Amino acid sequence: MAQPFRLQVVLDVAERRLDAATRELQRLRAHWTEAQAKLDQLAAYRTEYSARLQARLALGLAAHQLRDYQAFMGKLARAIDAQAEEVQRRRLAWEQEHTHWLGLRQRQQALLVLAHRHRITEAANEARAEQKQQNEFALRAVSKPPEGG
Repeated sequence: MAQPFRLQVVLDVAERRLDAATRELQRLRAHWTEAQAKLDQLAAYRTEYSARLQARLALGLAAHQLRDYQAFMGKLARAIDAQAEEVQRRRLAWEQEHTHWLGLRQRQQALLVLAHRHRITEAANEARAEQKQQNEFALRAVSKPPEGG
């Protein structure tokens, strides 16, 4: 009878940890993507408002309106800088979790290799035991005197 894989519990735990890390990696990637989308949107606003400012300047703009545009553009620039930092922070969080995930995956893969080797060894042991049993039956059949004769 085949022996159970002694590290099966460890393999099961490794697989659960890898699954949890995979979900966390996906969650962090979604947050990173969301932060990048906000940054892209802010950059588009900046482009749009810069174009509006240029069009208004061509038509003539009062000084107080120019100051308002400049103040708004300054706030927009600060928001873009803050969002760029957020994108960087989320990217780093994803990279750290990815490194952690890679380690868990490597451990799980190593345990899978051990489980596979165990199955191969057990199958070979069973095949040898079966062959030995067949050889013993064959020897008994040959050494047994014929009946009835």
